[in-house]
Amino acid sequence: MAAQSRAPDPARAAEDAAAGVRTGALRGAAEDSPAGARAGTAAAAAGGAARSRDAEVRVIRGLRRFRVLARLEIGVASLLVWAVLRLLRATVTIERHGSAELERCWNGDQRVLMAFWHGRSIMMPFVYQGPGVSIMNSTHRDGEIITRALARLGIHSTRGSSSRSAVAGALGLLRAFARGRDLALIPDGPRGPAGEAKAGVAELALQTRAPLFPVAVSCSKALRLRTWDRMMLPLPGARVVVVVGDPLWPLPQRSGARLSIAERVGLREGLRAELELRLRRATAEADRLAGRTTVEET
Repeated sequence: MAAQSRAPDPARAAEDAAAGVRTGALRGAAEDSPAGARAGTAAAAAGGAARSRDAEVRVIRGLRRFRVLARLEIGVASLLVWAVLRLLRATVTIERHGSAELERCWNGDQRVLMAFWHGRSIMMPFVYQGPGVSIMNSTHRDGEIITRALARLGIHSTRGSSSRSAVAGALGLLRAFARGRDLALIPDGPRGPAGEAKAGVAELALQTRAPLFPVAVSCSKALRLRTWDRMMLPLPGARVVVVVGDPLWPLPQRSGARLSIAERVGLREGLRAELELRLRRATAEADRLAGRTTVEET
């Protein structure tokens, strides 16, 4: 049986029509008022800016699909980073404190491990004076830019990070160490939290059995970027202060005895915690010696 259609209710239709008129009138009044006009203009501008940014991102991503353009971008960016580092190195003065033991290792046959906080690691090329050093850089595009810039400064890089290709990066560092290179390590990299040492650096110290030096750097004049690590960039003419803490020796001196798993885990955690403590203290001391008004530990 076909469904019977219901006749429209004249009273209900009249009420709906009136409500529609009132709503339209109110909306039109709001849009015609100065405040409503400003709100509408602001919303339109925000939407336009967002669409413009999205379009720029799409264009950049599209261009990066072309290998020639991607290589060109990386090459130009790495050259700029290298030029900035060379310019800064030529214009800053460097003070070293507590570095006698580290320098004795450099002048002898003892290879070393050095630990820097991520937020101050850009100044590592200013600090190192040994026979050769390797560092781990990430495998993405920014890591390639830094790798090429550091290569121009004589610093070797392996590729990997604690969050991606970690095993490959660690093996690369161990191979570089076996070839006679020192290692520069970033215990809170690549993504933080800032000032919290990870266990990977302690494990590398156990593997290499080399002394692990906490190295802190500060500047009398610097910019702190709005990044997770608050990267410190020295300004031209700044005084760069380097504080080297006492080295940590990873293994107890005992003849031929092998560590149990529990002993190794305990040593690794002890090394990690002690490195974090010494780096924090050295960083605060470097800030104090640099005359910074705010003394920090990362």
